[in-house]
Amino acid sequence: MGSFNYQKFCADHLTVINKQAERVPFVLNGVQERFLRERGRLNLILKARQQGFSTLLVAMAVIRFLFQENFYAMIIANDADNAIGLLDRAKFFLKSAEESYGAKVPLKYNSRYELHNSENNATILIGTAQNVDVGRSKTIHFLHASEAAFFRDLDRILSSALQAVPETGEVYLESTANGFNEYKKLWDAAVLKENNFTPLFFPASAFYESEYLEIKKKELGRYFPQEYPETSEEAFLTSGDTYFDKEALEYYLKNVKEVQHD
Repeated sequence: MGSFNYQKFCADHLTVINKQAERVPFVLNGVQERFLRERGRLNLILKARQQGFSTLLVAMAVIRFLFQENFYAMIIANDADNAIGLLDRAKFFLKSAEESYGAKVPLKYNSRYELHNSENNATILIGTAQNVDVGRSKTIHFLHASEAAFFRDLDRILSSALQAVPETGEVYLESTANGFNEYKKLWDAAVLKENNFTPLFFPASAFYESEYLEIKKKELGRYFPQEYPETSEEAFLTSGDTYFDKEALEYYLKNVKEVQHD
């Protein structure tokens, strides 16, 4: 479904609850549209908070669940509460698609962690980062790790889950930054083209109005760049725990000069 028009399907058949608590058609925002244009097969998504990536990726999994034979999606959340929230979002999308088409999807399983479509043998399974062997025994066509930078043992989880993804499968690791950890190493390697991931950074200004960001800057103070970064370097420097002083690292990063070669 590489050429599938996710944007049109979302607007025509899926609904979301907006910030005014209204149920409205799922019309993609600008960063979601850019993501669909620029994504690869293996993706690292570094973002400001609440730009809508989890929502879009869950919607993409649900669409495949509806139409693709023998499809298997694995969504891994950083904790159990978020896992339940993501599956509830999938069920909400499924309900809106059923209402749009006027037909029920025959579900063999409909639990707190799994959906199974008995008509086409498609499955969406939710796991958590607490289980480092999640996905090991499955063939995963669509892997979505939500807030991956906050996984306790990201390397081990990926060594398990990524090996279950075939060459035609898709991988999406999305997160806000969490300091200099395994996700940062993965990001740096992707930027340097030392691995096969496509690094995609989405700054706060690509989604939020400047007036809103000014308000948040006054509310959050020094923590503002952690939640609403403008560069990937800023996101990692101002989040999580680092061995060196964050302000010193930020100073040297801003003032470093490239060596001029004759």
